[in-house]
Amino acid sequence: MKRIIMLFISGLLYFSIVNTVSASEGTFELRSTDDNNYKCYAASLLMQNLNYKIILSCRNILFPVDETIFTYMLWANPSAGGKPVKIGSVGLGKGEYATKVAFASLFVTTEQNVNTKEPAGNVVMKGSIKPILFLEKEITDSSDEKTEDGEEKISPSPTPKVSNLSTRERLITGFKRAGLATGLALVSILGLVFVLTRPR
Repeated sequence: MKRIIMLFISGLLYFSIVNTVSASEGTFELRSTDDNNYKCYAASLLMQNLNYKIILSCRNILFPVDETIFTYMLWANPSAGGKPVKIGSVGLGKGEYATKVAFASLFVTTEQNVNTKEPAGNVVMKGSIKPILFLEKEITDSSDEKTEDGEEKISPSPTPKVSNLSTRERLITGFKRAGLATGLALVSILGLVFVLTRPR
């Protein structure tokens, strides 16, 4: 009974982790919140160490901000809600960061104190996550194209279509496979015990 409960809890944890990952992997277009033409592009991916790797590139931002403000700071709004998480200084418009916190949007503030733990300055850019459509969509065969001479190009062999299973369906399939493997192992063990213990 304990094993069944543990398996159920593990499944719930796995399901919540998968949902969080899909909610935090994506791209961001951070746009100005005022008349300035500030803009940044960011991409977030979950790495094997369970940290989100964020790459950022900005255009048209001014340095320094003014005579007393020298820092642009990047922040994330956690998916679970709560206070913004400090990601790091934007520097001269490019950056590479890591965080363990799943998030749904990013924003940039101008800060006097580079060591601030909470956003205190003005929000100058913000943007919400967009899914990576290339990873979400089903792969389809490329259509036949023609060369400059009018001859048809030979299309490569069709690309196999990726199964478009939902997270729930994948989880159920995984449990079925695990159950089948466990059942086969159990039958093998019982058969071995029967052979070894039968009277001779």
